[in-house]
Amino acid sequence: MNRPISFQKSHDWDFSLDRNLPDALYVVQYRHPVPEALSDRDLAMQDKLDKSSLNYRRTSDSYSWWLAHKAIYYRRFHDKWFRRRVPNAVYLNYDDLLRDPVGQIAGIVDWVDGSTDSERLSQSISEIGGGRTFTPRVIEASAYFDQALLAPFEAYVIERCPIFEFRAELSGSYRNSEFHGLIIAQDPEEPLPDGETDRLEAAAKLAPGHPEISLRLAEREFQRGAPDKAIEIIQGLLERNPFFSGAYRLLMQICRGAGKPLPDFACRADAIFACHNYPDILVGISDALLREKRWVNALSVLGVTTVLFPEHARANFLLAKTLVQEGRWAQARAYAEKALKLEPQNDKFAGLNSRIVTHFSEKAA
Repeated sequence: MNRPISFQKSHDWDFSLDRNLPDALYVVQYRHPVPEALSDRDLAMQDKLDKSSLNYRRTSDSYSWWLAHKAIYYRRFHDKWFRRRVPNAVYLNYDDLLRDPVGQIAGIVDWVDGSTDSERLSQSISEIGGGRTFTPRVIEASAYFDQALLAPFEAYVIERCPIFEFRAELSGSYRNSEFHGLIIAQDPEEPLPDGETDRLEAAAKLAPGHPEISLRLAEREFQRGAPDKAIEIIQGLLERNPFFSGAYRLLMQICRGAGKPLPDFACRADAIFACHNYPDILVGISDALLREKRWVNALSVLGVTTVLFPEHARANFLLAKTLVQEGRWAQARAYAEKALKLEPQNDKFAGLNSRIVTHFSEKAA
């Protein structure tokens, strides 16, 4: 080989990857949807501050929506890369690659080097793999194996992606199921059932009460000028799943737009776990609690907020103000000073600092 080779990996999530580069070799890798989903779910379920509430992600509502999104990706990937194959490409089935790595990788080496030394390639693969042999994944052993959710997902991919030639590992159908409703809601290219003309209504009939569907119904009611109806839908949504952050975000928007106070059902402890990465929502909940003189609850929410978002000026201000209310002047001082440092032109922040300084001056006199 006497030429430089650059390798670039892409999942082509947004399907913008150019498939017409004449000097490139495309290595198109694909995998049976069920083991792929289970493997990917392991990553998706990591508990990190920048991810949505793990409490919600653990629910079947979250899992089914996630699977529907993945199914749509499979279909679009299939239609882009398999309906009309790229001539300068090697297509690798993941399972074939594991069973016969030498035979599958040989095509790539041929393109790079003109020929393949099978013995050398086999030795290199063995060294990299540490002598391990391929063992098929037992899907039922996964912590995220749920046949009721995975069966319609698999059925959709197999039916809508025939060129993959996947074989069914589960028995199921997606048509006229809740899963079908979630596909309809997410994919504008998915045909509507016979007689249906409204995509969202069609999805709601198949997946009634699903948080993502209810959220969109509430948003539409708000846009139509019916905030009370929208709030009623959100209340039902949160009764079904109190850890769905999207409901709190929309509810906050509706209440602000309609000049309504945040309702009590949105100010419960579940909201903290649902919205841990949305400081403005946590501060809005704190505001509502303070209006109701629920000082201790407000302190709890503000304490979490200022730990996770120490640069949030209003959270620091409200925490300081509430600590003063509880007679915790020494604790309040640091948060009041932090708020004023973040927003030095804020008169309310300056007033609170002045009040605290005066308190300690009088105490020292």
